[in-house]
Parts: sequence; C-alpha cells; structure tokens
Amino acid sequence: MRLKMVLMLCICAFALNARAQEQPLSKDLQISIYNNDLALVRDVRSIDFKQGLNDVAFVGVASELKPESVLIMGERINVLEQNYDYALLTPYNITEKFVGQNVKTVRVNPQTGEQIFDKAKLVSFQNGQPVLLFDYGIETNFDGRLVFDKLPKDLRQKPTLAAKISSVQSELKDIMLAYLTKGISWKTNYVAGVKDENKLDLTGWVTIVNNSGVAYENAKVQLIAGDVNEVRSYGAMPRNGMVMMKAMAVSADGASFETAMPEQESFSAYQLYTLPNRTSISDNQTKQLALLEQNNVAYQKEGRLNSMLYFNGDYASAFEKLHPAIYYILKNDKESNLGLPLPKGVMRFYENDSKGNLQFIGEGAIGQTAKGEKIELKIGDMFDVFVDGKVQKVRKVSEKVIKDEQGKCPRYQIVRAYDTEVVFHNGGDKNALVVFKQNLPPQTKILDENIKGSVTEKNVNEYEWRIELKADENITLSFTAEGSMEETRCH
Repeated sequence: MRLKMVLMLCICAFALNARAQEQPLSKDLQISIYNNDLALVRDVRSIDFKQGLNDVAFVGVASELKPESVLIMGERINVLEQNYDYALLTPYNITEKFVGQNVKTVRVNPQTGEQIFDKAKLVSFQNGQPVLLFDYGIETNFDGRLVFDKLPKDLRQKPTLAAKISSVQSELKDIMLAYLTKGISWKTNYVAGVKDENKLDLTGWVTIVNNSGVAYENAKVQLIAGDVNEVRSYGAMPRNGMVMMKAMAVSADGASFETAMPEQESFSAYQLYTLPNRTSISDNQTKQLALLEQNNVAYQKEGRLNSMLYFNGDYASAFEKLHPAIYYILKNDKESNLGLPLPKGVMRFYENDSKGNLQFIGEGAIGQTAKGEKIELKIGDMFDVFVDGKVQKVRKVSEKVIKDEQGKCPRYQIVRAYDTEVVFHNGGDKNALVVFKQNLPPQTKILDENIKGSVTEKNVNEYEWRIELKADENITLSFTAEGSMEETRCH
C-alpha cells in the first residue's frame, strides 16, 4: 500500500495486554489429520471461571476453521453462544474501521524534515488509498501517514473463537475445544531402493502440509488413512517452505526423541497412525516424518504388453515395434517381508547402475493397500525389448446357414482360423520376462500354440503367454485362433 500507517504504541500495548488476559493458554494440543485436506483439532485449555456468565476468547484457532463443527466441552458448564472472529488486527482492517471518523495525519517537510501534524475526516478507503476531508478541502492522493488513537474493539490479533459460557460455580477447570479445519492434510511417499533382481528396501515418508492459518506447537499428531466423506469438499491448498524430520530427532533443549516408527492400529473403517513424539507444525510449512522402513522386500519385475491383434472377419491385423510396459509387483504379506497397511501415495524406484551410481528408474501411485493385497505399478517402458505381431493367414474352416428368411437375407455361422506369429526381440544384455495378453472374442479359442499359455484369472476372454527372453535373444510365438461368428448376407 502507498499509505503508511502508524499506531500509538502505548495504546496498542495496553489493548493487546488486556486481550491477552482473556485468552486461556493451551494445556494440551492434539490433532488428527486426514488425507483429504481436513483435520480435527482438540485443544485443552485451563479457564478460571466465575459463577454465572463468562466471556471466553479462544485466541489462536485455525483461520480455516469450520465454525459449524466447533465443540466446547467441560464439566458443570453450559455453552450459550459461539462466535468465530476472523477479522484480524492489520493496518488495512484498522483503517477500514475508521472510515467516517476523524483521524490524525502526519506529513514530513521534504526540505527541513519537520513533521507536520493535522486532523482530517477519513471519508473513504479503497485499494489502500484514503480519501481525506481537511479544513481546506479533500485529499485523494495523500502522501503522508495516518495516526489512530485507539484500536477497534472488533478486531483480533489472531483468529479467535469467542464464547459465552455459563458456569455452575467459580473454579479453575479444563475445557476442551474441538473443531474441524481445512488447509491441513497429509500424504505418503515411498522410496524403493532396488538391491537385486528379487529384493528391494522400502521406506515410507509422511508429508504433512499445513496452510490452516495457525501453528500447532508441541502437538500429539495422529494420521488417519482412508477417505472420509464430507458434505462439501475443499481443494488442496498451496504449499510453501519445507522442513524434513526423521523419526530420530533432537528437541530444542538437546534431548533425543523416541526412536520409533508411528504406532499403527485399525480404527473404524480406517487405519490410524500415532506419531511416537509430540511435534510442532508451523503455519505454511511442509513437514516430513518417517512412517516405515522395511528391508529385503520381495518383488517381481515383468514386462506387459496387450496385443493389438484382433480376430474378426477376413482381415489380417498386424502391429510393429511395441515396447512392453515395465511393472513391479509386490505382495503385501509377511512372506514378502511386508504385510502392513499401506496408505495411498506415490512409490518411487531407485537402482544403482554398473558403476554404483544411484539412478531414478520410475514411479507409480498406489491406493489404500490392506495386508494381503498385491501392488502392481507401471514405472515405464522397456527400451531394449520390442514386439512384432501379425496374422499370417485367415482360413475359412466351415460355413453353414442357420436362418433363412425365404432366401432373401440368410444368416450364416462361419468358423475361421487365424494363423498368427508374434516375435519378441531382446536387444539388451539382461534377461527379460514379457507377459503377452491377447483379447479373444466370444466363442474363440487358441489352438496349436508352440508356447503354452492360459486364460487369465480375471478375464475369461483374455489369454496370456509368459515369454522368458535371455539377453540378446529373439523368440517367436506361433498359434492359431479359431473363432465362430454369425453373418447376414442379403442377395
């Protein structure tokens, strides 16, 4: 803003001190964070009640608080009214509150440096520019600053939940303030370090993003994995600075935190993770915490290719130079040295090259994964492996009339055979496994295959072959697909 504003410090200090006496200090802070930009805050504060009606200000609540979700709980009290005050004590808001009132003005003589004081009525304040009515006229481009002799009563230094609470007796008691806030969420990122052809090390990181408008100091943090339904959903908030913290950390006074991973348990239809140490999450901060670390996790790697061939009519289809997709398959069970509920997130794979240099080889997203589930991630395409396929010949095996409408448009049942060849090329220096899947129309079967395949478990109309290629090897798959279909011919 072009306007410079100065507040009288003595009055500010008095007003802020008076408001500080209103606010009860937080005694215990807990926060449960969900995946979908939502958190439940539970804030316990000690309040010195007088018997009867009390005005209590919970200063420093989240600016993204959902007012309709607020709960104030305690013994021998009755909450009569709640007000969420989010008009903050800022220069802009203070100036707006003085529109229509008299203010003091200060100009500086550019030649002598002398301050020139005056009085004016603040007629309007738009886009940071005041309109002032002086004795001599109206100023619309004021080049000085304004001085206010008091603070507006309805502005707060921080977002505040004000409540009228009736107490049965005068006493100091603990009150819990609970509310939902948007602007804070968490997600999981996994790092998979490939060790050899069968084992990898898996590390999980929790990333907490806080843009809720308040810092959570020394809070007990719980993370809830699962998709909680909300009547209204909110988009993700932008993120700013980043802080990373491992499970082993050192507090401000030099004491070590407990070296442990988050405690995990089933809760309702979700998974609940409780961090082993209290932590502080600043506003506009991204914090990372270790979630899991599993070594020597078993995996399988394979290429997958869906055939572009089809068996329909007299047309001989073909394709050339298709590269299979690379899939990493992990079984989430104890036999694979895993067997943990895994929150949804992105899994990134790294592997050392022949000289021991770590390289990124791809990534894939996993959903909420329960124990016993299989994880199948596409992380890229095979560079050295490609496949060519062609229907070499279409043969009519049989033909018969199944319906004749007085000789006009008879309907035929025709059986055709499609003699097919698929060539797998491996130009690399390592062995490769390719799972080749062929879609089959109804009433179609595979005959005379030189490499044994089978119908897939998930789809009876899909047939697959597992082709194991050695380094610098080509393999030809030959088979015949025989299918029956009906055709109508009008003469």
